Amino acid sequence: RGGHPMADVPGGAPEGPVPPMTTTNIWRESCAIIGVGSFVVGGIFGAMLGPVFYAFETTNASHADLPLRTQLRLASRDIASRSRTWGKNFAVIGGLFSISECFVAKARAAHDMWNPVIGGCITGGGLAARGGPQACVFGCAGFSGFSPAVEVA
Repeated sequence: RGGHPMADVPGGAPEGPVPPMTTTNIWRESCAIIGVGSFVVGGIFGAMLGPVFYAFETTNASHADLPLRTQLRLASRDIASRSRTWGKNFAVIGGLFSISECFVAKARAAHDMWNPVIGGCITGGGLAARGGPQACVFGCAGFSGFSPAVEVA
């Protein structure tokens, strides 16, 4: 009959020819590409938050007696350090969450509100894995509870 493997199953063969996979579809449907993109964007976003959060920290009192140039040099090193730390954290969280959500969506073959909840649980549990089972449960609950709020907003 037809060349499609599901041609003999009632309702299993696709209607008409199967459209070829376009470059746009590959970029949107590849979990690896989505994960790398979220990793990069999360890293950039976290790096931009480093100086913002540094501005709200208390200053080191021992630096007050130093010359201005030395204070600025030390502050710029601290800002760069904070930016790297926040960048790494947001990159890991963004990459892990988007990959887990993508795999959940593909495994369930559904795009609904449960995908970010399950993906958030996987992310939270994975990030807290070093803390033991109780930390994994709390991480899962925290991320899965926070994920729908982000999706709705």
